[in-house]
Amino acid sequence: MEEWHKRNLEKLISRIVDQFSYLYKKCTENNDEIYGMTIHAHSFCTTSYMAVAAHNQLKKEEDIELKWQLDEWVITVDDGMYADDFLDQFNKDMREYFGDIMLPKIQNGADEKEEIEKNIQFYIVGMKEAKESLVNILGLEIENIVFIVSVDEHPDVALRSALAINVDSELLREFVECKSENS
Repeated sequence: MEEWHKRNLEKLISRIVDQFSYLYKKCTENNDEIYGMTIHAHSFCTTSYMAVAAHNQLKKEEDIELKWQLDEWVITVDDGMYADDFLDQFNKDMREYFGDIMLPKIQNGADEKEEIEKNIQFYIVGMKEAKESLVNILGLEIENIVFIVSVDEHPDVALRSALAINVDSELLREFVECKSENS
């Protein structure tokens, strides 16, 4: 991990824990249960947003493909239930990292794919550590929620991040099966 990533890992973990805790509380208050959480990042992994998926948002529970369509997961305040994006300040920091460190490295010959992969690994490590903290804060039921990093132009990241972040569970196996069939 780059020095910048090491210095900012705790900040990422804290943002994930805070935002997820808020969303979890709101869903619980509305008698709903979260089954998945994603941080969706754009192609260079320099901007992102968090989204959760809850059982009540599904029209038909048996539609497994729709259940795991990450870009359809709830992310806004439009129904008064979900938090504003707490990752805004973190995104600002990531954009500064891109402009000040990552872009000059790429312009000077660094491998663009390797630089993007460093950011992907940063998010994976952050989510894994945040999930472990959330299990300690909110309880063991959090282990069953599938945490995923998804990245535009890198569809493989969702599957490999889910396998790296989560412990084995029925929902993880369902996600893996769905993504394996659709790849």
